[in-house]
Amino acid sequence: MIRTYYLTLSLLFLNLSFSQTFYDSNDLKYYLDFSKKTANLKFQDYEIKGQLQEVISLYGNAFTLIKGDSIHWVLGQSEKRNKYSSYLIIKGEYRDILKLVRREVSSEKYEVLASDIIYSGHFLDFFNFVDENDFERIASNRLIGEYLKDYDLLGVYKIKIVRDNGINFIDLDINGKITLSEKDIIIETSLPTLTRLVGYYESELNKNLDFLKKGIVSGRVLYENNTFYSLSIEKDKKIGTLTTLKFETDKDGEQTSKRSTTTFVIVD
Repeated sequence: MIRTYYLTLSLLFLNLSFSQTFYDSNDLKYYLDFSKKTANLKFQDYEIKGQLQEVISLYGNAFTLIKGDSIHWVLGQSEKRNKYSSYLIIKGEYRDILKLVRREVSSEKYEVLASDIIYSGHFLDFFNFVDENDFERIASNRLIGEYLKDYDLLGVYKIKIVRDNGINFIDLDINGKITLSEKDIIIETSLPTLTRLVGYYESELNKNLDFLKKGIVSGRVLYENNTFYSLSIEKDKKIGTLTTLKFETDKDGEQTSKRSTTTFVIVD
């Protein structure tokens, strides 16, 4: 019985020894390291690097505290260490902040600099922490953005839609813009079927660097793992094409695919 108890504890601590560092997928140089109890984070104009402490309040809620010089961060944990439902950037004495978190009561001894609470989901736009496995994958995907930067393809392109799935729009003013960054692409247009598309680069789909040099990049559409995109931009000719391919499974279990092609000209 005692051996079983210690074996369980050993397995528990062994499990805790892995995936104790989580990285902000918005910028992978920022992290939470629970094994070393340190953190390095940035949000808007606020940046902090200091000791990390986990605290359970009197109400059973879990928080991650990062101690700064005079400004401290409080992250309200969700169901996992890398998921957070709220944040608080606060100025004051650390011992007072610690009391605030433990008791979950307000005080006049501190100054709130920034705060937000999201009641459903997690604030992906601010912090989307990933483990070390996802870190490797995202870092590999981000290399594509660095290649695009080297090939002078990053930037904002103002476009005019001229054709969509075989329908000619050349006589209509259907405009938009394409933003290529080191992290992803964002396409926004006045075309009803393409109001907004956000896609991230997929390293496995961009192994041929000659394609990247020519302005052809591929990846997945954000939040739609079964939808892929391929974007072609010819800067010299001021033309381009966006192709999306969506895979689905019908009621009979058969896989189907839907292709969509949009042609545009670069107006600026």
